[in-house]
Amino acid sequence: MLSPVTNDRIENLRQSALAHVRAGEYEDALALYDEALALSPTDEARELLTINKADVMIALERSGPEVQALPAILMRRRNLHHTFLAAYALMFKHRIQNETKRAIFYGHVALDASNEADEPFWKIAALNDLGIIYEIDSQFEEAIHCFEEALPLLSVIENPTERSVSHTAILQNLGYNRLLIGQTREGIGTILSVLDDVESPSARAESYIDLCYGYLELGEHDKARFYGEAGLSLASESRQIRNAHYLLGEASYKSGDTDAAEFHFDELSKFYPQFRNLKSLLFAIDLRGMVNLKL
Repeated sequence: MLSPVTNDRIENLRQSALAHVRAGEYEDALALYDEALALSPTDEARELLTINKADVMIALERSGPEVQALPAILMRRRNLHHTFLAAYALMFKHRIQNETKRAIFYGHVALDASNEADEPFWKIAALNDLGIIYEIDSQFEEAIHCFEEALPLLSVIENPTERSVSHTAILQNLGYNRLLIGQTREGIGTILSVLDDVESPSARAESYIDLCYGYLELGEHDKARFYGEAGLSLASESRQIRNAHYLLGEASYKSGDTDAAEFHFDELSKFYPQFRNLKSLLFAIDLRGMVNLKL
């Protein structure tokens, strides 16, 4: 049996590692987890450390024995907390590997564990990530269901800043998915309701581009171009830049500004050099019904 001092040392190392994870200092966190594991923790503590280390390995897009141990941890079901954490880690792993069906499966395992444990914090996390994965998989009705189910649970978050950030992020996601099932005005209204609370430039760019899409659907081309240009000015990811140029090209063309449409479609074509006739195709066919802006 480990002495209380050793148990305390292991937990202190684990908490320090978690702090490094929150700061994005993943290599430092891995070193601390290894130090804790070397102290021969109890089976339960070893399992938790294994899950925690696997989280970091997945974030770094690495494999290893800890990541490979996650399915066995799920099978053991030592306790609901470990079951939830392992399933949540596997959901994220398969999500970043674009294995959406597996990600959805593990997301529901995590959600079931949160319901069985009656832990609203766990349920919020599972529902939000499941919603994002359903969105990526173009299952927009399912995504909406997840986000709508998560919203009333946010009241359990005592920290007002954390509650506000979660509320804003979920409504952003909900609004976009409403746009994609034809609830265009509702989707625009949902996004606009939290737009002033979006602090991250990347997240704000995302909302602006979503609004560009929404107003383009309504045929309000001037508003579409306004939000599209605002999104493009803040866009930091290739996906966002591509989407902004595509939507701005469509909005410009439909408003009669052929020169602006030429510019945006030319910029978009640079991302797809293998498709030599892409610009001609874009002028001939509206591809919005085939586009998922989150891919």
